[in-house]
Order: sequence, then structure tokens, then C-alpha cells
Amino acid sequence: MSQELVTYIVLGSESRLKNIKVPSNTKYEEYLVSNFSTETSYHHQLDELVTQSKGEVVVFLPPSSFPNTEARDALKKIALIGLSSWGWFEYSLKRKNIVQNLKRVSTLVRSIPDIEQGIFFTKRLYFSIGGSGSFSSETFSEISKRLYSRIDPQKPLPALIIRTKNLKLT
Repeated sequence: MSQELVTYIVLGSESRLKNIKVPSNTKYEEYLVSNFSTETSYHHQLDELVTQSKGEVVVFLPPSSFPNTEARDALKKIALIGLSSWGWFEYSLKRKNIVQNLKRVSTLVRSIPDIEQGIFFTKRLYFSIGGSGSFSSETFSEISKRLYSRIDPQKPLPALIIRTKNLKLT
């Protein structure tokens, strides 16, 4: 068994991620960048990254955002337990604006996270739903629907630490 418990995949295009500093891999955490090159191959690239990842839990992160210590510890515990699970991160209470409030309500009603929230899941569950499927304008919509068809999500983890306001993937 590999020692990595959690793999963080930072989503974004090559141009968007070229100036992003990703934390170094540790004994229990692995960091990968997606470097999307074309819109048509997003789901193939994601499936390939998840396949190559070493962690039991995979986390899709928006550019320039990372989980805090409490969330990282919770993800390691989820990986150690070995049960299929998935979920997302809460919205930051520090960033208050009307758009974020609408997204927060949308997430509560539809149970589908927004890209700036990130999403986590066990690798086994991801492959049991057939991977990411096709991507639309709402990046996590298809994955969330597929995961939700298997099991209910966990309670959201603490908000991501966001280091920039620009969260576009491309």
C-alpha cells in the first residue's frame, strides 16, 4: 500500500497554473496539477490524473486554493477508514457578497458544489460511477450527480483557503 492518503488535483489550464505555487508532496499528501490543454479533453485528462494518483481520497481544487489543517486532517481520516465517501468544502464566511450568497443557496438546494468550493471523493467511488463523464459549463455538476446517485455526500468540510479572487479554470 502506498503511503499517500490524499491526492490534491489543482484544476486549471496550463496558462492559468503556470504561476501557481503548489505545496510539495509529503508522506501522506500528493499534489498534482491538471494543466488542461483543450476543452474537449477535460474529462479524459481528469480520469487519467485520478488513475495515476496514489491517494485513497482525491480532491479537486480550484486554482490558488488549498484546504486548511482541519480539513486536511479530516481527509486523511476518511482515507484511513476506507469507506466510499464524497463531499465538498463550505464557502468562506470571510468573503461575503451577493453572488456567493446565491451560490451558497444553490449548493444547499441542489446539493451540487460550485468550483470555488472544491470536491473530494474516494478513488474507488469515482471509478464505480464511471469517472467524470462529460464536462459542461458547471464543472462539478456531472460528477456530483453521479456521486449522489451512489451515496449521500458527507457534511461539508471547512472552507478552502483562497489565495486569489480569480477562479476561472482557463
